[in-house]
Amino acid sequence: MRNSQAEYNKILDSVNARAKGLSQSECENILIANGYTPGQAKNGAYVYLHHGKNLKTKICGTKEEYSKILDEIDAKNKQPKECIAYLESMGFSYRQAQSAVYNYRVERKLIGK
Repeated sequence: MRNSQAEYNKILDSVNARAKGLSQSECENILIANGYTPGQAKNGAYVYLHHGKNLKTKICGTKEEYSKILDEIDAKNKQPKECIAYLESMGFSYRQAQSAVYNYRVERKLIGK
């Protein structure tokens, strides 16, 4: 079974999950019924419900741009979730923001010590 977010989204969109206001558990059950493991379903449903509008983007940032933005918001002293949300609000996709924050934190030796 493929386990890409695009596949999860396709399945959940086919039942209009977001429009119907389905819960996390209901979305998980739909994915499980389509052959995904409970872990895959949990992650796929979470990203679909909480980051669905920010999964794809036409803009692309460089490592330097992400670092500059994160330095400007004092990311060293913020939770990763806050930084990811900030980048998403600027139009970056959830995955771009997640990777940028992770790489920033590794580069600044905030994690992986």
